[in-house]
Amino acid sequence: MGEVSAFQAFLATYQSLADWIKALWLIVPPAFVFAMTALLLRAKRSIPAPEPDGELVYTVYRDASGRYRVLRHASPDAPDDMPALLALDHDQPGLIPPARRG
Repeated sequence: MGEVSAFQAFLATYQSLADWIKALWLIVPPAFVFAMTALLLRAKRSIPAPEPDGELVYTVYRDASGRYRVLRHASPDAPDDMPALLALDHDQPGLIPPARRG
């Protein structure tokens, strides 16, 4: 007799099983993957998003001419003499790369 590999032994064992057990072998692995995915997605949805402890104060954006602007988000009790739009001037223009167009 020749050598029998582990895979051949597994197939011989599988062939000798009852039909209902063979059906379980075909159904259980995909059902397990489906159930595990459903549980992970449900757990991900149930985790609440962290709420920020502070407040949004400034937003930095680039206008159409390529200049950076700082938009101040004022709270209701902020003084009215503070400008809402500030120019972002810096002495090292290479620190902020130019915007890519395309």
